[in-house]
Amino acid sequence: MRNSGPLLLLGLLLALAALAVFALSRGSDFDRSPLGNKGLETWLQAKGIPVVRSDPHVARARSEISLRIIPLSIRQAEAVAPQANEEADDAGPDSPIRESNRYALPTLIVLPKWRGSVSTDGVAGKSGLADLSDIGGELDKIGYSDFGFARSSTDFEEAQPQLKPGQPIKIALYQAQTFERSSLPSGWEELAGTPSGALLLRGADDPNVYLLSDPDLLNNHGLALADNASFAVSLVTLLRGAGEKRPVYLDTAGLPLDSKKPADEGRTYERSASDFKRFFAYPLSVIWGVLFVVAAICFWRGAYRFGPALKETSGNIELSKTAAIDATARLLRLSGNDGRMTGQFVLHLLADKAQLVFGPGAGNEAGIERLFQRLARHDQAAAKALHSSAQALIDRGHRMTRADLHRNLEIFRKSLGSTDLGSR
Repeated sequence: MRNSGPLLLLGLLLALAALAVFALSRGSDFDRSPLGNKGLETWLQAKGIPVVRSDPHVARARSEISLRIIPLSIRQAEAVAPQANEEADDAGPDSPIRESNRYALPTLIVLPKWRGSVSTDGVAGKSGLADLSDIGGELDKIGYSDFGFARSSTDFEEAQPQLKPGQPIKIALYQAQTFERSSLPSGWEELAGTPSGALLLRGADDPNVYLLSDPDLLNNHGLALADNASFAVSLVTLLRGAGEKRPVYLDTAGLPLDSKKPADEGRTYERSASDFKRFFAYPLSVIWGVLFVVAAICFWRGAYRFGPALKETSGNIELSKTAAIDATARLLRLSGNDGRMTGQFVLHLLADKAQLVFGPGAGNEAGIERLFQRLARHDQAAAKALHSSAQALIDRGHRMTRADLHRNLEIFRKSLGSTDLGSR
């Protein structure tokens, strides 16, 4: 049991590490949660619309993209927007609103609806809905205010908005979140809506900016409802242009755009000491931790020897047959198989004696029985003692205690040594 303890400990550590990787990866993978947009990316690409995602190590240029989609959330909106209560005209030069006007870039801003806890527990219910005041605060952060919001009184609301005249699309939304038409600021045009309110708005002052009130039309949670997926494709196609070939830019980081793509972007990128930290960030940190534990256990177990170290007597050390047998016997004792090996040794020894007396082919059960009969004709007592000890070792040697094993083996050795079996 002493030897199995470290193996059990190692197995437990590996199992815990696997569970940690599984749990942490699920908890941190926001993009594949109900609130994420991995489904939108996959669906658009399946319909022939290329999609690129924001990457902190890649600079995106206006000339590379046809439409910018910015999904806001209660936990992420600070990263993609200027400070709260700033007006659009006073926002920084890198704000999405100013960039949309500067580059004439269609920009779809998707408002939040759910709390961040929905991305971790995977359950979208009324308790996970964000407060309407918090959603208004997110609009304030990007320079828009005075919008009123409403949610449907029924759990699911169905509607058939028309992005194109004569082409209604059936959508379904859980606790549908819309703009109150009576509270819309002047200059905002409704492009799509439900009986309870407006879903999609475009501003006159910022004609390239579009506001979508309910994110369930684009996120993983809502794409599977009714024809929401078809609505998403139609919406993207309308905003980017039917003949557009450039990809849609799914911006979840809010990084500023470049006016044009740097010609030597790959060559001017310089690595710094901070980049080295990425080798120890999750999930690589878990892998390094497991490797460290495994190495520590290997070094610890390597401190044990099977006997003292051998002294070097010459350049070529040859183990004699006796030393090899001693080492094998020690291994068998440590593994608890010395009794079974002893029984096999006795059986093979008697078979060899039978072949020595009766010739080749007599090393079987019948030959051993003839050997005992021949011995009984000369010395019945010695034959009985030899037969009894041999049979006990062969049949029950693996179940004997060490004391019984040694006692029976000693009786067998003395009986065999004092018996003259003769030969052919």
